[in-house]
Amino acid sequence: MTARRFVLALNGSPARDGSVSRMLAALGEGVRDAGGEYEELNCFDLIVRPCIACGPDATSGYCIYHDDMDRVYAAMERAHAIVVGSPVWFDTVSGPLKMVIDRCNCITPLVTLPSGAEALVPRWKRTRRGVFVSACSTEHTAELAERTVRGFLKWVGARWEETLLWQHGDNKAGSVADDLVQRARATGRRLVESAPLEPQ
Repeated sequence: MTARRFVLALNGSPARDGSVSRMLAALGEGVRDAGGEYEELNCFDLIVRPCIACGPDATSGYCIYHDDMDRVYAAMERAHAIVVGSPVWFDTVSGPLKMVIDRCNCITPLVTLPSGAEALVPRWKRTRRGVFVSACSTEHTAELAERTVRGFLKWVGARWEETLLWQHGDNKAGSVADDLVQRARATGRRLVESAPLEPQ
């Protein structure tokens, strides 16, 4: 029996009823409608120490620290797709999400090879699909935030495929347009129904 496809979402929004959270909820509904499994981790709820860039061969595990990132590593390891959600703060993702991103440095760690040389060696093949869900004002851009997320997804064995962006002129939480919510739901279904990616 084939295991159900598992989609993990990292929510970097503090607003439970905000536009990012609404889009992620719809995406999760799409995942479940297609028969997949969905889990959303809110970065504001996680207890995460900051990365200290500890260097090569620091540990045989994922990280020298053991905190709520252990949950994140375990979920990411079995994920078929990774969705990252965040409002745009100072041109990038929110602080709690950035803490999680930084602590994923160890997914492609710096290791010492038998030759004595050092190299970045991915722990996982790049077979996961990746999506970014974001919101920002009409006077700003999500370009730098997306660049951060796309780099993160590549680092953790995922391939960015799509960004769902709500650019709005109001300050009302959860004002995301219905058509974008429906697109998020369709994206969730697509992540489950799409053929597995070939390893890279």
